[in-house]
Amino acid sequence: MLDLMQAKYNTVNNIEFVGNPFIEALPAEIQPAEYPKRLFVRPPYCEEDRKRSPAERLQLLQRISQIHVPTKEDSLIMLSLRRCLNWGYVSRNPMSFGPVKEALSKRGFDVDENLLRYFRRFNAPIYGFPILGISGVGKTTSVDNILSLYSQVIEHDEYLGTKLDTRQLVWLKVECPGDGTPKGLCHSILNSIDMSLEEDYTGKIVKNRMSKDVLLIKVSKLLHSLHLGILLIDDIQNLVSAKSDVSGELLSFMVALTNNLRIPVVMIGTPKIIRMLQTEFQMAKRATGEGEIRMGLMEEESREWEVFLKVLWRYQFTANEVILTPSIKKAFFEESIGNPFIAAILYKTVQDDVIINQTETFSEIDIHNVAERKLGLTSKMRKDMLAGTDVELNCYKYLWSALTPLTSTDGSAEPVSAMDKKEDKETLQSELEQNLIQKFNMGIKEARKYSRKAIAAYPDETDLAILTGYVEGLLKEEQA
Repeated sequence: MLDLMQAKYNTVNNIEFVGNPFIEALPAEIQPAEYPKRLFVRPPYCEEDRKRSPAERLQLLQRISQIHVPTKEDSLIMLSLRRCLNWGYVSRNPMSFGPVKEALSKRGFDVDENLLRYFRRFNAPIYGFPILGISGVGKTTSVDNILSLYSQVIEHDEYLGTKLDTRQLVWLKVECPGDGTPKGLCHSILNSIDMSLEEDYTGKIVKNRMSKDVLLIKVSKLLHSLHLGILLIDDIQNLVSAKSDVSGELLSFMVALTNNLRIPVVMIGTPKIIRMLQTEFQMAKRATGEGEIRMGLMEEESREWEVFLKVLWRYQFTANEVILTPSIKKAFFEESIGNPFIAAILYKTVQDDVIINQTETFSEIDIHNVAERKLGLTSKMRKDMLAGTDVELNCYKYLWSALTPLTSTDGSAEPVSAMDKKEDKETLQSELEQNLIQKFNMGIKEARKYSRKAIAAYPDETDLAILTGYVEGLLKEEQA
């Protein structure tokens, strides 16, 4: 369905934004204090729903999956996304300076020589930002929720008395292709544009035997002609499994989008992408200009977890009310490991179970039983995470620092390349033990215990810095 809006221009106060229809047509700015309120998603609910038939209530349970309780990371994403949109459009104003100067004068700005010189030499760097977090933590859900506040397509007819017959594509979100190739990304972009605009640009652009370079040029021209505000690429970690030359080409294409077309790029994925970005300075510089946003699991005693459970508990469709007791809270945290997505699924599934079997109530025992029976495919993963044996959870707090290149004595960055091609686990364990003994002043038995844990949790990793970072995370947790 085409998400199209006729342009309505809002008053803006920043001097760089005045007289720019692409910026003024965006929704009015929201104060940061209002972000959580705007990002809350509360499906309808009333207490009378408990009196409905079992069949009706089982259908209503689907509303639980639509709940979204924003975190502080949601607010950061919202701020960064709007800032990228605004400043990305500054240097792509379709109006000539005459109308802009008139608009500035009408707003009371003194258009003197200093201001004219500022505009003539204005060339603000365009940045994007990465949204990183372990799988299933809610990165895509948060982004989609924020994007829903913006009409994706805006039609412009006239601005400041000047005819402006153009279409503005505010945002475009695509999946990173599984093969990590530039050609695959171009096809993803074209498919997404076709669905968003109800067009067939794929058929118009893609021809048999078209070279990769020609395709990249044509897609770039299309994005420029549609005045794309921001490009979001989900599952960016797919680049890690691509061949190095292929992934390098795709990163170069993204750099070209920001450098040449002035389009900010937002990358969404797991921490696996960090090491690759660190080897690509230009991409890392552009990708992190707004700062990295890291999304993690909620802590059991945190206010965020308490608020989330309180909101979630409101959507109860059992005939009998179930009180949120401390033991039930603990059961939910143990089975969901602080992941709101898993918690919502579990809450819905538990209610499914007790409505169907007509008990119409549940306890912490039911929560554990249902999790074991109905969420069996994720059972081992969740238990490993809770026990701290899953590397992606255990390391995500420390992975950022563990993946930072080691610093030499002269302060310059050196790439970590220990054991690049060695697959001998005994040799790897021996070197890791020596590393732990020197770094943490361990005894040989203790070093052997932790090195085995690290290798078992991260069996395909041969980089000593990452394995050492994993052990450091374990030690910090044990000391907490």
